[in-house]
Amino acid sequence: MKKLSTVLLSSLVLFSFSSVAAEDLHSKLIIQAIPSSEGTVVVEGQPKYEKTFKVTVYSNIKKPIELTGFVGCYKAFDDKGKEFDERTVQLDLLGTLKEGAKEGKVSFVSDDESVYNAKFVKWSSQCPGLAKRPNK
Repeated sequence: MKKLSTVLLSSLVLFSFSSVAAEDLHSKLIIQAIPSSEGTVVVEGQPKYEKTFKVTVYSNIKKPIELTGFVGCYKAFDDKGKEFDERTVQLDLLGTLKEGAKEGKVSFVSDDESVYNAKFVKWSSQCPGLAKRPNK
């Protein structure tokens, strides 16, 4: 029982640290988003509305920042705070962000045309299907 408690406590601490670290990234990033297209896409037979942005990501700190599916994802949002999930991300926008910038395109989808009102892009730890790190 004591071993189980220790494992649960360790997992909780690790999870808390990971989510704080990922959520804290919003204050360490500058994300410029320029709308590049609006359209539609059919995903697994379901029609979706899609908006694509040209995105440039800069770091506010000197330490490398991990921008991968293990810690977060890009989200678009409108000026009322409604968020939209990414559908595709150009690989150039992922990986380790060091000095300089990363540039590429990200597309976002919605079941209705409200995604066309999205104006901003952010990095978030609140992602559907966040990837799990492989066991070593």
